[in-house]
Amino acid sequence: YLAHLYLAGPSTDLITGGFIGDSVRGTVLEQLPPTVQHGVLLHRAIDRFTDHHPVVRGSVARMRQRFGRYATVVADVFYDHFLARDFSHYHDQPLGDYATAMAALLGKHVDTFPERSRRFYRYMVANNVLVSYANVSGIAEVLARMAERTRFVSHMDQAGEELQHHYTDYDADFGLFFPELCKFANAERAMRGFE
Repeated sequence: YLAHLYLAGPSTDLITGGFIGDSVRGTVLEQLPPTVQHGVLLHRAIDRFTDHHPVVRGSVARMRQRFGRYATVVADVFYDHFLARDFSHYHDQPLGDYATAMAALLGKHVDTFPERSRRFYRYMVANNVLVSYANVSGIAEVLARMAERTRFVSHMDQAGEELQHHYTDYDADFGLFFPELCKFANAERAMRGFE
C-alpha cells in the first residue's frame, strides 16, 4: 500500500483510488467519481508494470519455491519495506508524518470504500502499518497476518526469515526497479492530466 499511496502523487482522488484499487471489481469502478476511477486505473497500471518488470520477476523467482502463487504478494510487501526504510530519499515528509497525513486523508472517505478496503484502513491506522513497514519485524507481522487469511497454504508467515536471509539481494532489486516505477507512474499521472 505504501508504494501505491506514494506513486499516486498529491491528488486526493488518485490516492483514494490507489488505496481501494485491489477492492474495486466489475461495475463498482463505473460508480466511482471519474478522478477516483483514474486512481484505480493508475493502481492497476502500476501492478501490471510491476508484475512484468524483469527485476521484479527476478525477486519473485528467488522466492517462488517457498511462497508459490503468493511470491508476487511477498515481493510487493518487501519492496514497500525498502521504500519505508528509505522514505526520506523519496519524500520531504518523514514517514511517520506521511502516514498520519494519509490516515487523515483516507479517513475522510473511508465510509465510501469497499468493505475490504475499510477493514484494511482500520487495521492500518490501529497498527501504524505504514511506519511498521520500515522494520523487518513489521513486514514479518503484516505477512504473517496475511497468511492467516489466505485460502491456500502460503508460507507467508516465513517471509521475515526470507527477507533477512536475502536482504541485500531484495534491496538491490528494489534499487534497480523503483526509479523506473517512479518514472512510469509519473508518466501515467501526466497522461491522465495529473501532476
